[in-house]
Amino acid sequence: MTPIRVVLATMPPLLRDIVRQSLARDADVEVLAEVATCDEIAPAVDHASADVTVLGVTPDEWPGLSQLLRETLATHPRLTIIALTSDGRSGYVYRMQPRGVVIDDLTPRSLVQVIRANAGGDVHPLIHPFSAE
Repeated sequence: MTPIRVVLATMPPLLRDIVRQSLARDADVEVLAEVATCDEIAPAVDHASADVTVLGVTPDEWPGLSQLLRETLATHPRLTIIALTSDGRSGYVYRMQPRGVVIDDLTPRSLVQVIRANAGGDVHPLIHPFSAE
């Protein structure tokens, strides 16, 4: 089975380390790139043929996130984007669809489950609808 290819982006170092270590425990998930800025996401996704991008977002970045998501998903329609809050306790899943979803009660284990479920096109039970607009 081909591993799920993941790009980590724009996370504070501690959160990035926790996410990387959590994903490293699973043989079916492989982190292929880590980038520091939003401008680096699309090239990293292209280079890694990523299935999923996990990015960190601070509260002041939320207003500009919508445009980034639209542009990234328009050029990479099969990509799943998981945006984690800066404290790593919750997040949002975005796909090429009219709505995003909220991840409640986020843990390292549930993050892996969400990545796995969304890479296959399903919606994980920990996720409920959320309007991205």
